[in-house]
Amino acid sequence: MSGLYRHAPEGDRRQELIEATLECIAELGIQSTTVRAVAAKAGVSNGLIRHHFENKANLIVAAYRRTMELITEAALEVLASKEGTPHQRLNRFVRVALGGQASEYRMISLWATFISQIGVNPVIASLRSEEYLSFRRATEALIAEVFAAEGRNPSTEEVEKMAIVANAVLDGLWIEACLDESGKTVEQMIDLGISSFETLMNVKLT
Repeated sequence: MSGLYRHAPEGDRRQELIEATLECIAELGIQSTTVRAVAAKAGVSNGLIRHHFENKANLIVAAYRRTMELITEAALEVLASKEGTPHQRLNRFVRVALGGQASEYRMISLWATFISQIGVNPVIASLRSEEYLSFRRATEALIAEVFAAEGRNPSTEEVEKMAIVANAVLDGLWIEACLDESGKTVEQMIDLGISSFETLMNVKLT
């Protein structure tokens, strides 16, 4: 793997250093992921990494942001989309949240590693809170659209509680899907996710 990033265009260099950091974290853990280790993985000098990130702490934060992007970006795209009916979009949201790259074992390994840092790294703790709230608010908006399409008008508080429970269900099913490295249970988790949302919201999504 060493030397993989050596000749990358300057515009891509920062992103590639982040990817090298994720590889190191997956292999070594955060404590052993040093600037030197990332430099060796990327095939660059320590100085180049410090030029882009200044220190290990900034590099770790950037790697955390990238991990959350990889886990949530497909689901967020569905939440922001206006393509299809609200029911169709909620169905699609569950599918992409539990499938594809998001359900790879590597994702939960990285996620768990970063979650373990919340108690000791206030920057990661703050980012986690911000990203969770942003994701939940987007989920609330789609849930409200589904209810409106059903001719129902729950209160803001009811929609908020629904989104909290819905995301908790997704989190649990996502962990189950990721832990099966064969990928055989992903479709089962997707089916369970959709049926759980249907029961929770008393709607039909299929």
